[in-house]
Amino acid sequence: MTFFEEFSENTEKARISEVFLSYHIIGLTGRNAAGKGAVADILKKHSFVYHSLSDTLREELKKKGKEESRTNLIQIGNDLRNSGGPSVLADLMIKNLISSENHIVDSIRNPSEVDSLNRKYDNHIFNLFLVDADQKIRFDRLKKRGRKGDSSSWEEFVYQESLEEKSDDPNKQQLLATISKADFVIDNSGSLADLEKNVLGILSNL
Repeated sequence: MTFFEEFSENTEKARISEVFLSYHIIGLTGRNAAGKGAVADILKKHSFVYHSLSDTLREELKKKGKEESRTNLIQIGNDLRNSGGPSVLADLMIKNLISSENHIVDSIRNPSEVDSLNRKYDNHIFNLFLVDADQKIRFDRLKKRGRKGDSSSWEEFVYQESLEEKSDDPNKQQLLATISKADFVIDNSGSLADLEKNVLGILSNL
């Protein structure tokens, strides 16, 4: 084998090794009760490590002795962004995403968070999944799950959703702008089996 042939073969082996050393960071965004948690559960079954930006908010509320309501979660998130910038929640998360594993980052609700997560990593590639479903379906799911802090009426649900979708303040939740950055869209209006099929189909093409 000539030097050039050997060099080319070693270069190709290195390139193949680099491909196999790439891990995925899947960001999840979407409206309330769309099924982001269900998507996360599917990914966890395939060895993804779960993280949520909302966990940081819950920890802050606990420190301050405040109730874990949706209104308080939104407010503490806005407060943190006002003090640390619109990407602060994602910035704080980065240190947890560099291990040699596949990761999930749930509850992304500001476009600056997407920009922060979508950086150049040594061994990871970031993609944003939008999980969505019909508004009536989402409200029915919200009532069934009975999570602390959820809206108690249809009117409150619709109003709360409108507050989360857009704002002139870059430090507040801007769900519509975040959604527009999605790499993949998952319609979760059907069954859990349909959802899993959709998720696995996307994973196979990453």
